[in-house]
Amino acid sequence: MKISGRLIKRALLVALVLTAAVPARAEVNDSDLGVYLRGALGGGRVYLGYVSYSNSTGDLGAGPGATLNLAAMLAYKFIGVEGNMLVGTIGDLEWKDEDLGGDEHTYTSTGSGYYSILDLKLGLNLFREEGDMGYTFIYGGLRYWRMVRAQDSLKEDENEVFTGTKLEAEGNGWIVGFRDFSTIGPNDGFAVVLQTSLFAGKAPVDNFKWNDAGQDLENNKSLTLGGELAAGIALQDIGFSLVGGFRGEANVTTFKDPAAPADEESVFGLGNLTFFVEAGMQF
Repeated sequence: MKISGRLIKRALLVALVLTAAVPARAEVNDSDLGVYLRGALGGGRVYLGYVSYSNSTGDLGAGPGATLNLAAMLAYKFIGVEGNMLVGTIGDLEWKDEDLGGDEHTYTSTGSGYYSILDLKLGLNLFREEGDMGYTFIYGGLRYWRMVRAQDSLKEDENEVFTGTKLEAEGNGWIVGFRDFSTIGPNDGFAVVLQTSLFAGKAPVDNFKWNDAGQDLENNKSLTLGGELAAGIALQDIGFSLVGGFRGEANVTTFKDPAAPADEESVFGLGNLTFFVEAGMQF
Protein backbone atom coordinates (compact mmCIF):
# COMPACT_ATOMS: atom_id res chain seq x y z
CA MET A 1 0.00 0.00 0.00
CA LYS A 2 1.45 3.39 -1.00
CA ILE A 3 1.27 6.16 1.59
CA SER A 4 1.17 9.68 0.16
CA GLY A 5 3.80 12.27 1.05
CA ARG A 6 0.96 14.66 1.92
CA LEU A 7 -0.20 12.33 4.71
CA ILE A 8 3.27 12.17 6.24
CA LYS A 9 3.75 15.95 5.97
CA ARG A 10 0.45 16.57 7.77
CA ALA A 11 1.39 14.21 10.58
CA LEU A 12 4.76 15.92 10.98
CA LEU A 13 3.02 19.31 11.05
CA VAL A 14 0.75 18.08 13.87
CA ALA A 15 3.84 16.89 15.72
CA LEU A 16 5.59 20.26 15.37
CA VAL A 17 2.52 22.18 16.54
CA LEU A 18 2.18 19.96 19.60
CA THR A 19 5.86 20.37 20.43
CA ALA A 20 5.78 24.17 20.05
CA ALA A 21 2.70 24.41 22.27
CA VAL A 22 4.39 22.82 25.26
CA PRO A 23 6.10 25.21 27.70
CA ALA A 24 9.19 24.32 29.72
CA ARG A 25 8.18 22.03 32.56
CA ALA A 26 9.26 19.30 34.94
CA GLU A 27 9.80 15.65 34.11
CA VAL A 28 7.13 13.40 32.57
CA ASN A 29 5.05 11.60 35.22
CA ASP A 30 6.58 13.63 38.04
CA SER A 31 3.21 14.04 39.80
CA ASP A 32 0.01 12.11 40.44
CA LEU A 33 -1.79 13.97 37.62
CA GLY A 34 -1.03 13.26 33.96
CA VAL A 35 -2.45 14.39 30.60
CA TYR A 36 -2.00 12.32 27.41
CA LEU A 37 -2.83 13.68 23.95
CA ARG A 38 -2.71 11.74 20.66
CA GLY A 39 -3.51 12.70 17.08
CA ALA A 40 -3.17 10.42 14.04
CA LEU A 41 -3.75 10.47 10.29
CA GLY A 42 -4.21 7.22 8.40
CA GLY A 43 -4.89 5.79 4.98
CA GLY A 44 -5.81 2.32 3.80
CA ARG A 45 -8.91 0.24 3.16
CA VAL A 46 -12.48 0.53 4.37
CA TYR A 47 -14.91 -2.41 4.31
CA LEU A 48 -18.69 -2.05 4.16
CA GLY A 49 -21.27 -4.78 3.73
CA TYR A 50 -25.04 -5.13 3.93
CA VAL A 51 -26.83 -8.33 3.01
CA SER A 52 -30.61 -8.18 3.21
CA TYR A 53 -32.61 -11.29 4.12
CA SER A 54 -34.28 -10.98 0.70
CA ASN A 55 -30.95 -11.04 -1.18
CA SER A 56 -29.46 -14.40 -2.15
CA THR A 57 -26.03 -12.90 -2.88
CA GLY A 58 -23.71 -10.91 -0.63
CA ASP A 59 -22.02 -7.58 -1.19
CA LEU A 60 -19.04 -6.90 1.05
CA GLY A 61 -17.30 -4.00 -0.66
CA ALA A 62 -13.78 -2.72 -0.12
CA GLY A 63 -12.19 0.55 -1.20
CA PRO A 64 -9.75 3.30 -0.23
CA GLY A 65 -10.39 5.35 2.88
CA ALA A 66 -8.69 7.92 5.11
CA THR A 67 -8.97 8.32 8.89
CA LEU A 68 -8.44 10.98 11.53
CA ASN A 69 -8.03 9.73 15.10
CA LEU A 70 -7.93 12.06 18.14
CA ALA A 71 -7.68 11.03 21.79
CA ALA A 72 -7.17 12.67 25.18
CA MET A 73 -6.67 10.94 28.53
CA LEU A 74 -6.59 12.39 32.03
CA ALA A 75 -4.93 10.18 34.64
CA TYR A 76 -4.79 10.61 38.41
CA LYS A 77 -2.43 8.12 40.05
CA PHE A 78 -3.51 4.80 38.52
CA ILE A 79 -7.01 5.86 37.32
CA GLY A 80 -7.45 6.98 33.70
CA VAL A 81 -10.36 8.55 31.80
CA GLU A 82 -10.10 8.81 28.01
CA GLY A 83 -12.16 10.09 25.11
CA ASN A 84 -11.34 8.85 21.60
CA MET A 85 -12.89 10.03 18.30
CA LEU A 86 -12.22 8.28 14.98
CA VAL A 87 -13.59 9.69 11.70
CA GLY A 88 -13.15 7.97 8.34
CA THR A 89 -14.17 8.32 4.71
CA ILE A 90 -16.03 5.81 2.54
CA GLY A 91 -15.51 6.11 -1.22
CA ASP A 92 -15.96 3.74 -4.16
CA LEU A 93 -16.33 0.06 -3.27
CA GLU A 94 -15.68 -3.13 -5.24
CA TRP A 95 -16.35 -6.83 -4.67
CA LYS A 96 -16.77 -10.14 -6.50
CA ASP A 97 -19.77 -12.44 -6.21
CA GLU A 98 -21.53 -15.24 -8.03
CA ASP A 99 -24.98 -14.91 -9.54
CA LEU A 100 -27.72 -17.52 -9.24
CA GLY A 101 -26.23 -19.40 -12.19
CA GLY A 102 -22.83 -19.70 -10.51
CA ASP A 103 -21.05 -17.17 -12.76
CA GLU A 104 -18.69 -14.75 -10.99
CA HIS A 105 -19.01 -11.03 -11.60
CA THR A 106 -17.17 -7.91 -10.43
CA TYR A 107 -19.39 -5.27 -8.84
CA THR A 108 -18.37 -1.62 -8.53
CA SER A 109 -20.29 0.86 -6.39
CA THR A 110 -19.41 4.52 -6.85
CA GLY A 111 -20.35 6.99 -4.13
CA SER A 112 -19.17 8.73 -0.99
CA GLY A 113 -19.78 8.79 2.72
CA TYR A 114 -18.22 8.75 6.15
CA TYR A 115 -18.27 6.99 9.52
CA SER A 116 -17.52 8.21 13.04
CA ILE A 117 -16.75 6.31 16.25
CA LEU A 118 -16.70 7.81 19.74
CA ASP A 119 -15.26 5.79 22.65
CA LEU A 120 -15.51 6.93 26.28
CA LYS A 121 -13.24 4.84 28.51
CA LEU A 122 -12.50 4.40 32.19
CA GLY A 123 -9.69 2.19 33.42
CA LEU A 124 -6.37 1.57 35.10
CA ASN A 125 -3.32 3.52 33.93
CA LEU A 126 -0.48 1.36 35.16
CA PHE A 127 3.34 1.21 35.28
CA ARG A 128 3.91 4.98 35.29
CA GLU A 129 7.45 6.00 36.25
CA GLU A 130 8.97 9.44 36.69
CA GLY A 131 10.84 10.54 33.56
CA ASP A 132 9.48 7.61 31.53
CA MET A 133 6.61 8.02 29.05
CA GLY A 134 5.69 4.31 29.15
CA TYR A 135 2.33 3.13 30.51
CA THR A 136 -0.34 0.45 30.14
CA PHE A 137 -4.02 1.47 30.00
CA ILE A 138 -6.54 -1.31 30.74
CA TYR A 139 -10.08 -0.08 30.24
CA GLY A 140 -13.77 -0.61 29.70
CA GLY A 141 -16.13 1.89 28.16
CA LEU A 142 -18.98 2.96 25.94
CA ARG A 143 -18.93 3.11 22.13
CA TYR A 144 -21.16 5.22 19.85
CA TRP A 145 -20.90 5.00 16.06
CA ARG A 146 -22.61 6.25 12.92
CA MET A 147 -22.17 5.88 9.16
CA VAL A 148 -23.76 7.42 6.05
CA ARG A 149 -23.05 6.55 2.42
CA ALA A 150 -24.78 7.68 -0.78
CA GLN A 151 -24.35 5.39 -3.80
CA ASP A 152 -24.27 7.08 -7.21
CA SER A 153 -24.09 3.97 -9.40
CA LEU A 154 -23.67 0.20 -9.25
CA LYS A 155 -22.09 -1.77 -12.07
CA GLU A 156 -22.00 -5.50 -12.70
CA ASP A 157 -18.79 -5.87 -14.72
CA GLU A 158 -19.24 -2.98 -17.18
CA ASN A 159 -23.05 -2.88 -17.09
CA GLU A 160 -24.85 -0.36 -14.88
CA VAL A 161 -27.56 -2.17 -12.93
CA PHE A 162 -28.62 0.22 -10.17
CA THR A 163 -28.23 3.83 -9.05
CA GLY A 164 -29.24 6.31 -6.39
CA THR A 165 -29.33 4.56 -3.02
CA LYS A 166 -28.50 5.78 0.48
CA LEU A 167 -27.47 3.70 3.47
CA GLU A 168 -27.48 5.01 7.04
CA ALA A 169 -26.76 3.13 10.24
CA GLU A 170 -25.86 3.88 13.83
CA GLY A 171 -25.50 2.02 17.07
CA ASN A 172 -23.93 1.91 20.50
CA GLY A 173 -22.56 -0.58 22.97
CA TRP A 174 -19.44 -1.32 24.99
CA ILE A 175 -15.81 -2.29 24.57
CA VAL A 176 -13.02 -3.60 26.81
CA GLY A 177 -9.33 -3.66 25.99
CA PHE A 178 -5.84 -2.38 26.61
CA ARG A 179 -3.23 -0.09 25.06
CA ASP A 180 0.43 -0.50 25.91
CA PHE A 181 3.03 2.22 25.26
CA SER A 182 6.48 0.75 25.98
CA THR A 183 9.74 2.71 25.81
CA ILE A 184 13.25 1.30 25.39
CA GLY A 185 15.92 3.79 26.40
CA PRO A 186 17.03 6.03 29.27
CA ASN A 187 14.52 8.11 31.19
CA ASP A 188 14.56 11.82 30.31
CA GLY A 189 16.09 11.08 26.90
CA PHE A 190 15.65 9.48 23.49
CA ALA A 191 13.80 6.16 23.46
CA VAL A 192 12.42 3.62 21.00
CA VAL A 193 8.66 3.06 21.31
CA LEU A 194 6.48 0.00 20.76
CA GLN A 195 2.72 0.71 20.87
CA THR A 196 0.17 -2.12 20.88
CA SER A 197 -3.53 -2.37 21.59
CA LEU A 198 -6.39 -4.84 21.43
CA PHE A 199 -10.10 -4.44 22.18
CA ALA A 200 -13.37 -6.32 21.81
CA GLY A 201 -17.02 -5.70 22.58
CA LYS A 202 -20.54 -5.34 21.25
CA ALA A 203 -21.96 -2.27 19.49
CA PRO A 204 -24.93 -3.52 17.45
CA VAL A 205 -26.93 -1.57 14.90
CA ASP A 206 -29.95 0.03 16.58
CA ASN A 207 -31.04 2.42 13.81
CA PHE A 208 -30.90 1.39 10.16
CA LYS A 209 -32.17 3.21 7.06
CA TRP A 210 -32.16 2.18 3.42
CA ASN A 211 -33.20 5.05 1.11
CA ASP A 212 -34.53 6.94 4.17
CA ALA A 213 -36.84 4.06 5.09
CA GLY A 214 -36.21 2.88 8.65
CA GLN A 215 -36.52 -0.65 10.00
CA ASP A 216 -37.49 -2.01 13.40
CA LEU A 217 -34.59 -4.26 14.28
CA GLU A 218 -34.34 -7.29 16.50
CA ASN A 219 -30.64 -7.68 17.20
CA ASN A 220 -29.38 -11.23 17.37
CA LYS A 221 -25.59 -11.19 17.47
CA SER A 222 -22.94 -8.46 17.38
CA LEU A 223 -19.15 -8.44 17.57
CA THR A 224 -16.66 -5.56 17.63
CA LEU A 225 -12.96 -6.39 17.42
CA GLY A 226 -9.85 -4.28 16.75
CA GLY A 227 -6.23 -3.54 17.54
CA GLU A 228 -3.02 -1.88 16.46
CA LEU A 229 0.72 -2.40 16.22
CA ALA A 230 3.09 0.56 15.84
CA ALA A 231 6.67 1.61 16.52
CA GLY A 232 8.53 4.90 16.65
CA ILE A 233 10.51 7.26 18.85
CA ALA A 234 10.00 9.27 22.02
CA LEU A 235 11.79 12.35 23.33
CA GLN A 236 11.10 11.72 26.98
CA ASP A 237 12.67 14.94 28.21
CA ILE A 238 9.87 16.94 26.50
CA GLY A 239 7.15 14.25 26.54
CA PHE A 240 6.83 13.96 22.75
CA SER A 241 6.41 10.78 20.67
CA LEU A 242 5.97 9.92 16.99
CA VAL A 243 4.93 6.43 15.88
CA GLY A 244 3.72 4.73 12.72
CA GLY A 245 2.03 1.40 12.20
CA PHE A 246 -1.14 -0.46 11.37
CA ARG A 247 -4.56 -0.23 12.96
CA GLY A 248 -7.75 -2.11 12.12
CA GLU A 249 -11.20 -2.89 13.45
CA ALA A 250 -14.50 -4.46 12.44
CA ASN A 251 -18.09 -4.32 13.68
CA VAL A 252 -20.60 -6.95 12.51
CA THR A 253 -24.29 -7.25 13.43
CA THR A 254 -26.92 -9.80 12.41
CA PHE A 255 -30.54 -8.74 12.86
CA LYS A 256 -34.11 -9.61 11.99
CA ASP A 257 -36.48 -7.54 9.89
CA PRO A 258 -40.14 -7.85 10.92
CA ALA A 259 -40.98 -8.68 7.30
CA ALA A 260 -38.42 -11.50 7.09
CA PRO A 261 -39.31 -15.19 7.37
CA ALA A 262 -38.60 -16.71 10.76
CA ASP A 263 -35.40 -18.47 9.65
CA GLU A 264 -33.83 -15.56 7.71
CA GLU A 265 -31.84 -12.55 8.91
CA SER A 266 -29.87 -9.59 7.57
CA VAL A 267 -26.20 -8.78 8.16
CA PHE A 268 -24.42 -5.43 8.39
CA GLY A 269 -20.67 -4.93 8.72
CA LEU A 270 -18.24 -2.00 8.80
CA GLY A 271 -14.47 -2.06 9.25
CA ASN A 272 -11.10 -0.65 8.25
CA LEU A 273 -7.42 -1.49 7.96
CA THR A 274 -5.09 1.51 7.81
CA PHE A 275 -1.48 2.60 8.07
CA PHE A 276 -1.25 5.59 10.40
CA VAL A 277 1.24 8.15 11.68
CA GLU A 278 0.55 9.36 15.21
CA ALA A 279 2.02 12.22 17.28
CA GLY A 280 1.60 12.26 21.04
CA MET A 281 2.32 14.51 24.00
CA GLN A 282 2.43 13.80 27.72
CA PHE A 283 2.20 16.48 30.39
